[in-house]
Amino acid sequence: MSKLLSTNLFLLAFWFVSCQNRNAANTNVVLEGTNTEEEQEAQHAERTYLREFAWQEGLCDYTGYYQSGKYTERQIADTYFLVFGYNSVTSSNTDATLDEPEYYTVAYIENSLKELENNYSKAIKKLQSLDVVPAPFWQEHIKLSILQLEELYQLEKLTLEAHLNPKLLIGTAYSKQCIEYINGLTSEDTTHLLDSWRKLIEYNKSINGYPEGVERRYQENLRSADRLLLARIDLMTYGWWNCANRQRKYVKGFNQEGQMTKEFKKLFDQVVESNCEE
Repeated sequence: MSKLLSTNLFLLAFWFVSCQNRNAANTNVVLEGTNTEEEQEAQHAERTYLREFAWQEGLCDYTGYYQSGKYTERQIADTYFLVFGYNSVTSSNTDATLDEPEYYTVAYIENSLKELENNYSKAIKKLQSLDVVPAPFWQEHIKLSILQLEELYQLEKLTLEAHLNPKLLIGTAYSKQCIEYINGLTSEDTTHLLDSWRKLIEYNKSINGYPEGVERRYQENLRSADRLLLARIDLMTYGWWNCANRQRKYVKGFNQEGQMTKEFKKLFDQVVESNCEE
């Protein structure tokens, strides 16, 4: 009897300890589950601070989700404009190279200068008003964009004015490398003008895939009553302008190999691509 009682007491104790262990394990699961839920709530709270910014690029629509604590809506929008809308305000509608004799009038050139000044004034104000993301990469690029615009404006202005007064080209930052064209344009000796023109034609033939066409056009212009003016037009457009334009410090675009596009997308925690046209 005592042996049976002892056995029963042993089984009862074993059952009690087992239940205690089971209850402890269940408590741990609940606690672990509570931690997971807290993490999920924290993640959800973080997601509620994300804002959307939608844009189009190429053939696709994009929606980016950015942290409102890092950037303002305007900073994202203005940075987008710097990447994708920059050319819409900086592309000049004024042609500084006058490629037809009828454009060589004081009235036409003065109107072109006014148009150039007006376009530049609007574009520079737009760029200076941009509130881009306050990171070194973007601050540097807004500064370079303004320098690029200023440099192009000054070159176009000089070129337009030089159509009426070629001597303005002497002593500029571009003079040294473009001296052959400047000498031909400023010489009072028409023979020098025509010689410079002929040298330019030979150079253009050497880099043109259809040199016969270049020569044919030259011979036609040479027989024209306006040959001296046509010589100046070629020297200004294909000589001076091309030579000076190659020397611009900020001529290269800033979005080479999509660098700015990649940096822009890095501003978002997530970017979703949709509605891509094939």
